[in-house]
Amino acid sequence: MDNGPNQNHDLAEASSLIRSGRSAEAIPILTNILSSTPSCLRALEERGLAKDFTNDHAGAIADFTRLIQLTADSPRGFTFRAQVRANSDDIQGAIEDYDAAIGLDPEHPFAYLQRGRMKVRCDDAKDALPDFTDAIQYDEMGPLSGLLNRGKVKHSLGDLSGAIKDLTEAFELEVAPVFAPLFRGRVRQSAEDYHGAIDDFTTAIETFPELANAYRHRAEARKSIGDIVGAQEDIAKYEQLGGEDLPAYA
Repeated sequence: MDNGPNQNHDLAEASSLIRSGRSAEAIPILTNILSSTPSCLRALEERGLAKDFTNDHAGAIADFTRLIQLTADSPRGFTFRAQVRANSDDIQGAIEDYDAAIGLDPEHPFAYLQRGRMKVRCDDAKDALPDFTDAIQYDEMGPLSGLLNRGKVKHSLGDLSGAIKDLTEAFELEVAPVFAPLFRGRVRQSAEDYHGAIDDFTTAIETFPELANAYRHRAEARKSIGDIVGAQEDIAKYEQLGGEDLPAYA
């Protein structure tokens, strides 16, 4: 059973391949490791990730299920498996895995954050709010992601003042303000504060000039205040960038 320097080298190589977008090349290396060391936790994690990235969701779930069996007291395997289930559109299965992770660690910010996002995908936005609040409370890395997500949900529920409050706090935390001004600008549009919305979309554009979404939204806001020339310029830029919104994940 080879679990010495050679195995460590192979693990490092596989990890590097995955993180450079070459997951398919990493899978045989990790499979070789697991053939000699079936309980190698890192190899199971890495192979599960590689399989997920290559759309072998069933294979990834099998690896993370094995990881769960080997680490019964840890939420880690459940959070990995939940992400794969979400990627394969098994949203209820993902929620159940996040439930299990939170049962093992009631202060797990990532599990609360992702469970909230899954609930939003299930059109259960109101029930997602407490999850984002818990994510804000428990995240040692800071409350930014929880605030962004909670602000978006409050917007969807019509709580415009609450959304602006969350997104303003997020704006103050975001080192390179992109998401907070983009989302807050949309709330301000809903509140018919078009000048405020334009300011926010402009901030997002100044930070990330390739964010097509911001040009489209700013065009709408400019049109609402009668700035037809500015709106046309923004639509032209939006179309120049491909004419499609970029995914804006918090």
